Amino acid sequence: MWPDMLRQGRSVDEFLWKGDRRAKPIQRAALVLYSLMFLLMAFVGSVVAWKLDDSWLMRAILIVLACLFVGVSVRFVRNALLR
Repeated sequence: MWPDMLRQGRSVDEFLWKGDRRAKPIQRAALVLYSLMFLLMAFVGSVVAWKLDDSWLMRAILIVLACLFVGVSVRFVRNALLR
């Protein structure tokens, strides 16, 4: 039902952004893998920014996005390791 789905979505969002001391180990492992996806996107963005020669604006945008992805990844790993 719709209210149950909203309630479960809210609990997942709270786990992602705030962490949960009662999370199961499989949930923590999944969150670490999810954060690695953001770290990979940051790495790819920084490599693309490094290879660009023409546009300084595009390079700056990619570097800012890579920094945001690293921040999200660090936040997720911190929440996964929270005990």
